[in-house]
Amino acid sequence: MSTLAWIIGLAIAAYVLWRLFAGESSGTRTVQTAGSVTGSGGFNCEVVGESNYQHHLEQIAGGRSDESARLSKQAILVLEDDNAHDKNAVCVFIDGLRVGYLSRDMAKSYRRRLKQQSLPIAHYRCDALIVGGWDRGGGDVGHFGVRLDLPIED
Repeated sequence: MSTLAWIIGLAIAAYVLWRLFAGESSGTRTVQTAGSVTGSGGFNCEVVGESNYQHHLEQIAGGRSDESARLSKQAILVLEDDNAHDKNAVCVFIDGLRVGYLSRDMAKSYRRRLKQQSLPIAHYRCDALIVGGWDRGGGDVGHFGVRLDLPIED
């Protein structure tokens, strides 16, 4: 086999592997939802762990600017029963990208509310607000944050 054919074969194999695993490793997920959960409009539920997903938030917000972002979006709440760190974990996705989690207390409260209202254990949408993420130069850079409008209290 010639060197060129070997390189082409290797490139094709790499592309196939990338297509198979890129979505999961990048935090991208497509899920069906069972409906929406609506809060009072206060966006009082802060998402935690978003520092690990700044690149996703920057992508969703369209980059950084001089001013702090205030971008309305829809989030999807995904129960992660198999989460190694917290069996009650609830992951937050926006535009198919993982952006963080509900706090431990909020996740318990959210799950309890689903059970109390006899809602199916499924994925639900809620209103989200992406804030922060400025870059004014000279090292004045703010992290993105996410707030959710949920009808539960911490």
